[in-house]
Amino acid sequence: MRLKSYIFLAAILIIVACKPDKSDNLLLGNWFGFDTDSTYYELYIGDTVIVLNHEKLGIAEYVYEKDGNKLITTTPLFFERVWNLDTLTDTTIVISDTLEVHQFRRLDLDIDFFKSSKDSTEYYRFRQDFIARNPKQKPE
Repeated sequence: MRLKSYIFLAAILIIVACKPDKSDNLLLGNWFGFDTDSTYYELYIGDTVIVLNHEKLGIAEYVYEKDGNKLITTTPLFFERVWNLDTLTDTTIVISDTLEVHQFRRLDLDIDFFKSSKDSTEYYRFRQDFIARNPKQKPE
């Protein structure tokens, strides 16, 4: 009887241990937004990195840290900027500081930036799709 109890307990522990961890970080994912001049851009947010894909500026990478309602971003040259996380839901992010406010909406992509960067063909397709997702590129 004891052996059956141990086997049952071990089976439960294995099932719980194998369950994939779902992150509670709502920042993770693909987002899009517009600058004040209507320039389109996308953000791809991983565990510690934000990749900005900007229509005019190209790609830029930032390291980030979330501290309560603050989002701290750092450039490769160690320029740090502290944003207020005004809104953070599974569909919308609004950040602000004393200079500006940015609003982002979730972008559902089959292949995101991080997955595409592992394969040159996928990366090329991803870059082409970025251009196609730009609302200004769509026929009126």
